[in-house]
Amino acid sequence: MEKCKTVRGVLLNEGDQVLLVRHLSALPADSTQPKVSAYWGLPGGEIADGESEVEALQRELQDVLGLSEVAIGHRFCVSESRAKLTGGGSIVSREAYYVCRMKEALDLNREGLSESEQQEMREIRWWSREELAESSEIMPPVALSKIVEMACSKE
Repeated sequence: MEKCKTVRGVLLNEGDQVLLVRHLSALPADSTQPKVSAYWGLPGGEIADGESEVEALQRELQDVLGLSEVAIGHRFCVSESRAKLTGGGSIVSREAYYVCRMKEALDLNREGLSESEQQEMREIRWWSREELAESSEIMPPVALSKIVEMACSKE
């Protein structure tokens, strides 16, 4: 069984909207909808060996979104999930979530992205908490709107 440690930022603006990135994956985004490969998710990624959670989040925000002026607050939630891999086997993913506040206007800089990252990352936008709660879009983890609510209440 593979293990993966990741970190995600719940990036909030002054209006408490959350920043989500729309990804296009080669695999289905939801096992109940095998033809759907697009999903919205929180920015972040895998923690490299020797990296702290905060260092990994800073790197991901800079490398993927071009954001260097983000106030990373406290970790407020950790979740663990298991998933089956298409080639067999399974993976256990541990995700740490941090409350973050934007210090700058969002100007998505895609220059640092590899060609495959540019293909995968399709769109970025701010979502209100109401939009999250009412959306029929695929947004892993399933409890994303609850995680955002927790982030807003834990600040």
